Amino acid sequence: MASRYGRAAGAVSIGVVLALTAAGCGDDDSGGDSDKSTPTAIASALESAGEEAREAVSSASASAAAKLDEIKDGVDAKADASVGPTAVDGDRTTAEVTVVNGTDNSADYTLTVNFRDAAGNVLDIVVVDVDQVGAGKQTTTTARSHRTLSGPTTADIGRVIRH
Repeated sequence: MASRYGRAAGAVSIGVVLALTAAGCGDDDSGGDSDKSTPTAIASALESAGEEAREAVSSASASAAAKLDEIKDGVDAKADASVGPTAVDGDRTTAEVTVVNGTDNSADYTLTVNFRDAAGNVLDIVVVDVDQVGAGKQTTTTARSHRTLSGPTTADIGRVIRH
């Protein structure tokens, strides 16, 4: 899976570079040959990059859903989890996750964290396991993106299962 994420990030980077290069190279009518297919090539590269990014997110989503579906005898506990603002740690985006166990028994939690861009589009989905949260206690952990995310990001809680 990591290689798919890397390809998607690389394709997006290539598409952005191509778009910026084309924007800086206008038609100056200097009499030289110009490649009229450049805008088409750029549009095609951006479309391809977007498709690979969508595939990476779709794969992460399917993987997260499969992991959560493996849990038996769990209960929905979305109200037990919250996430703070995102930060950059090296080449990854992180967010602090807090889990509060309001039950009378110690419990494990498995949850998903969605990383989103400024427009609300999902950029990455990660699964976080939080083990042995004591009865009436809270704990914090860090969700870390699978790949480099560019631009402003936010994080939100997806599914939460207490088991």
